[in-house]
Amino acid sequence: MTIAIGALVAAADLTKERLELLTRLGFESISISFWETLGTTDLGRLADMIQEAGIPVTALSIWGNPLEVDSTYRGWKQLIAASSDFGNPFVTGFAGRVNSQSVEDSLPRWKSVFSDFLEDAHRYGCKALLLENCRMGDVWKRGKYNIAINEDAWHLLFATLDDPLLGLEWEPCHQVEALVEPLDQLERVVDRIKHVHGKDAHVDWQQIRRIGLYAPTKAIHSTLPGQGDTDWMRLCSILADHNYTGSIDIESPSGNFFDSIEQNSRALEYLKQWSMQPR
Repeated sequence: MTIAIGALVAAADLTKERLELLTRLGFESISISFWETLGTTDLGRLADMIQEAGIPVTALSIWGNPLEVDSTYRGWKQLIAASSDFGNPFVTGFAGRVNSQSVEDSLPRWKSVFSDFLEDAHRYGCKALLLENCRMGDVWKRGKYNIAINEDAWHLLFATLDDPLLGLEWEPCHQVEALVEPLDQLERVVDRIKHVHGKDAHVDWQQIRRIGLYAPTKAIHSTLPGQGDTDWMRLCSILADHNYTGSIDIESPSGNFFDSIEQNSRALEYLKQWSMQPR
C-alpha cells in the first residue's frame, strides 16, 4: 500500500505551467485552497485546466468562518456543488465560530450551517466534508474562526452531527504547536481523518522554558516534513495500518507553494521514502 504525496496550492497561484511543473517534479495529487471567498474564480474553467494537466484533486478547501462570513458560507456551498467536476475530492475548511463566543455557545449555529452543507453533500454525492483544526489564534472560550480546535471540540462536534460524510482534515503541525503528541492523537482519531496536510512544527524547548507560549516572539515554528518534531515514518505506518486511502498534501509554511518549490520538492522526496514502503 502506498500513500499519494501531493501539493496544497492556493487556487489563485495555479496556472497551466505550474500544474505541469508539479507533475514533472513528481507531485501525485493537488489540494486547492481559497481564503474566505471564491471571488471571481470560474470553477468550471479551473476544473478543465486541472483535468488537462492530469493531476488528481484530493481536496477543495476554503479557509474562513462560514458561520459569520457570507462569502465563506457561499464558498462551501459552491465547492460542494462543483466537487464532481474535480473528480469528487473532499471539501474542507474551518468549522467556523460565532464571533467572540465559546465552543459550546457556537454549537447551535454550527449545527444549523453544517446540516445545510451536509444536505448538499448528500444531494451532490460529495465524498465528505472535513474540518481542519488550525486555531487561527482561537481558544476554547472565544475566537473568530474555528471551533474545531482540539479533541474535546471534535467529540462535541461529532456528537452534535453524527453523519458519515463528516470527518477531519489533520496535520501534525497544529498538534505540535499545541504541545500535543501528534502520533498518539493520530492513533486515537485516525478513523475520523480522511485527508492529511504535510506540515510539521519544531518546539524550541529551551526557549519555551524561558518565554512560554504567549511572548511576542515564538518558540514554536512551522516546518516542512523532515524538519520538525514528528516521526513521519511512524505517521505513514499508522495511516497504512488503518487502511488510509487519502493523500498527504504538502503545505508550505511560507504560504506560497511556488515561492518555496525547491524546499517543497525535498519534502516530497522525504515523504515518498516512507509512503512507498510495502505494507
